[in-house]
Amino acid sequence: MLRLSPEDPKAVMPVVKRLLKLSGLTQETTRFGAINFLNLFIYIAAVLVPKVCFPYPNTEAMIRGLSELIFFTNVYVGFFCFISQHRQRDLLNAIDSFVDVVYPTAAHPSDSPSEQILIKFNVKIQKLSVVFCWYIAVTATFYWLAPCLMTYRSIYMASVSVENGSVQSIQYYPNLEESFYWLDNRSSVYGYATFSIVALLVFTVASYNNATKLLTILTTIKYCNTLLQLVIIEVDNLNHATSNAIDRELKQVIQLHQRAVRCVALLNQTLSFVMTVQLALCILTWCFTLLYILTVGLDVTGMNGLLIMFNMTLEMFGYCFFCTELATTGTLIACQSYEFRWEEHDPKIQKMISTIVARSQLPLRITACGFITVNVELFAKVVKTTYSVFIVLKDFI
Repeated sequence: MLRLSPEDPKAVMPVVKRLLKLSGLTQETTRFGAINFLNLFIYIAAVLVPKVCFPYPNTEAMIRGLSELIFFTNVYVGFFCFISQHRQRDLLNAIDSFVDVVYPTAAHPSDSPSEQILIKFNVKIQKLSVVFCWYIAVTATFYWLAPCLMTYRSIYMASVSVENGSVQSIQYYPNLEESFYWLDNRSSVYGYATFSIVALLVFTVASYNNATKLLTILTTIKYCNTLLQLVIIEVDNLNHATSNAIDRELKQVIQLHQRAVRCVALLNQTLSFVMTVQLALCILTWCFTLLYILTVGLDVTGMNGLLIMFNMTLEMFGYCFFCTELATTGTLIACQSYEFRWEEHDPKIQKMISTIVARSQLPLRITACGFITVNVELFAKVVKTTYSVFIVLKDFI
């Protein structure tokens, strides 16, 4: 699965589909995989309940704990919001049906520009998906391993000081800032080691959730954008079509455009609530992370907080940038349709072109809550809102 070069360059999002299959999600069935209930149990039992129902030793620990809670809520709850949407199966099927029109059979030669673009795009997506999976694995390992190494170093230094006749206390750096039920994970070596195993499980599942959610969303947005680009190419090719073939070519363009618009509509329905959760939790994560660094300083836990903030920023900006690109490509179809020499053709052809133009003028956008357009401008507004909320929280604390 994690090969840089795809086994089949014509396959649509193979990495994403295999990640979804690990949760029991396939295009053939609407069954909700039982493994997802274990996934949900880990979030509730190992993250939500300890961080909400058990006390923190000080204000700084509480701020970090809430920041982690918001981040993991975005990862776990965002993942569940996405996979519980039955529209995501319809979306994957709609993308497959579009691709089948471009190359109907597996034995069809890849000689048309549209096929070449799709194949190059599939190869590029495969490489980026694999690299991102490794990035998630490395960052999660660092987040879990760095506190462990610092703690075990402190234990070693304490044992050396005892041999030298002095006493040096052990400083424990928690993997996750929480009191894990009645386990003494803040001042006991056994408790800390036990909790580290629990934290490793949390990070492993969270890494899978985050990679699956982010890759699926970004890849489908980018795929829909590529489908619209193929429509633009096909519209441009109409100027080179013969009079005998123009009717057939135009009907195929209308079919492709209709399928592409349906893909974007399904994408919007699938992501509307997910983007709402992402938008709200991104602001809160930024605020609490900055507040923690301002209060405590840039130590090991502060670096981990910056890592969380960087990942959230990367994810949010990726959504906004790709959605802006998608909306821009949608408007280009109308522009390309206007350049077609429709006046040289009979009224039947002109009417078919007007259908493409009319459909192209409808805005293609992804929204949060159904009315907040996700774009780069929204990202700038989120940054400004975060700063305002951060100032209020800083004065309150």
